[in-house]
Amino acid sequence: MSGHEQVGGAQTNLVARSFLVRALLEDAPGAGPRWHGIVTDVQTGTRTGWHHSGEIARAVDLALTSDVGPGADGLDLPTLGSDVSAPTLTDVVTAMLGALGARLPAPLPGVPDGNVTIEQVTAKPVGLGDHIGTEGAPALGTRTLRGGRLDARVRFQLWATSSPEVDAAVLGLQSTLLDDQDALRAKGFLRFAASETTIAEHIPVLPAWRKASSYDVLYEYRYTADDDADSLIARIPVTTGHGDEAAPTSEAQTIVDELRRWDDEAAPALNVTGPTAVGTIAAIAYVPGPVLGGTVTFARRSGAVPTAFADLDGFLTAVGGAVPTHRDATVTLTPAAALAALGPAVPGPDLGDWDTDGTVDAYSGAARRLTAPILLAAGERFEITYTPPGASPGLDQTAVVYLRLSR
Repeated sequence: MSGHEQVGGAQTNLVARSFLVRALLEDAPGAGPRWHGIVTDVQTGTRTGWHHSGEIARAVDLALTSDVGPGADGLDLPTLGSDVSAPTLTDVVTAMLGALGARLPAPLPGVPDGNVTIEQVTAKPVGLGDHIGTEGAPALGTRTLRGGRLDARVRFQLWATSSPEVDAAVLGLQSTLLDDQDALRAKGFLRFAASETTIAEHIPVLPAWRKASSYDVLYEYRYTADDDADSLIARIPVTTGHGDEAAPTSEAQTIVDELRRWDDEAAPALNVTGPTAVGTIAAIAYVPGPVLGGTVTFARRSGAVPTAFADLDGFLTAVGGAVPTHRDATVTLTPAAALAALGPAVPGPDLGDWDTDGTVDAYSGAARRLTAPILLAAGERFEITYTPPGASPGLDQTAVVYLRLSR
């Protein structure tokens, strides 16, 4: 919100700008508790990661010195940051008119083609801060659903060679729009109401007859953006004892499921024990530097000496299904080959700023649905482990990998 205000007898332009600061306290193994989070510019949607309190003020100062003025189209529609993948107003209007234009009758010979145009439009907010909900990302994590609305009046203009003919064309269009109410609603037209229809008008210079019909519409569009989360929840520390950690009866433990996070500080093994099934192996990774060193080993174990396979396809064929040919098998790959073997990489969620470069980390990943699920009997185990090239307990560089097994 911006405006003018008298300050000390002089008129000064004042600009109010809102920022959302998200703070998370994480107990990093070996490093103790630490605060970090995300600063979100509510006006632009731009997010900046922070690991020290001074970086919050720096992010706000940077946003305020990079003024975002009203759009060249003159509409009071917020200009959104590029990292939230918001469509431009032109794209939104083009999509809306395209959906309506598909309902126009076929053009008649000798007269201008019919068209649909906007008479007036106002941008409307939707949800809280244009936040609608979330959806699952292709590999792991979630994406935020955002959107906006246009409150508009659109005008259909049709042409014909006679007054009865143009009347019939407009009547046909109105019938089509009524019949397509459900389809239009599915495309985002939450309200579609007839406003006015002109009488048939003769245009002698063409010559032709034209007639127009206007409708008031409320059009909603949506797009996916990245969640503001700093990371996926891979473990949950729990302390019992009525909130008193120092009490002699208190107990502390960490709850984990079939998700593991590997980074340059730790790379715990991901394993499941039967009786259970493994139907999907998914991973997302943020590797800003060179390819990761070390190796990744997939293993199915029942207690016998395992057979080593050369590739993941052969390993999964051998250990999968109701009657696997091998109950003890391994395959060891480079991290890059292991991720590639899960399938074509797709964009993942944007999470945190692990490499502290001031930008949110963009992950990519893949999910492999196993043709023959791995069915583990009681006591059998499936595991994925990382072996670093050196003495480090984690990845050999600043990077993050999330792995998940699901049935």
